[in-house]
Amino acid sequence: MTYEELIHNPEYKELASLSHNEIKNFIVNEITENQQWARAANLYQLTGILAFMLGTFKAFMPYFVHRQAFGLLWLLAGIVFTFTILIVFHELIHALAYWAMGARHLFFGCQPKKFMFYVQADKAVVGYRQFKIIALAPTVFISFLSLLGMIIFYHQPAFYFFISIFGLHSLFAAGDFGLLCFFQNRPELEIVTFDVKEEGKTYFYGKEKRKNIAG
Repeated sequence: MTYEELIHNPEYKELASLSHNEIKNFIVNEITENQQWARAANLYQLTGILAFMLGTFKAFMPYFVHRQAFGLLWLLAGIVFTFTILIVFHELIHALAYWAMGARHLFFGCQPKKFMFYVQADKAVVGYRQFKIIALAPTVFISFLSLLGMIIFYHQPAFYFFISIFGLHSLFAAGDFGLLCFFQNRPELEIVTFDVKEEGKTYFYGKEKRKNIAG
């Protein structure tokens, strides 16, 4: 469905619109009302935090015992990488997922003071199934690569680089899970979403799902 077809379709009604300044409160409200995606987000973040704490503890032990700082240096490198280059990778993966879904007008934005980074797919209409792929792609891809790095370099200092990425990246995913909650919180509706770049807004439209009538 195109943007023009959607806005001229009388079956679809606007459910919500939000600017990027409003997204934090929006996500908190949606996660609060949800169970499945909220549990997944909490479990992912808890796993990440515990992994980072374990990595930090293991990195400090050689320093305290033998004054070896290799692990700490790799851990620090992972922290710096996560809060700089990995942010770009995260949004690029979102963009590639959008591109795979057919979106061609992609734009990147950020609000550094709020530590917010995002990609907009201007007037590209996507449904719940497509949006799940778009939202979860960075989490799945980055988690897989960091876990693979942890396995390959388990007995080497580079292990701490990858475990810090795995742990800290879990903090980036709350927004993605929160947007998924919006869809799941309204199971009676068939929901689509799109961005309008010139307005700096994301819109959600929905219509009643058709009930299957058994013959």
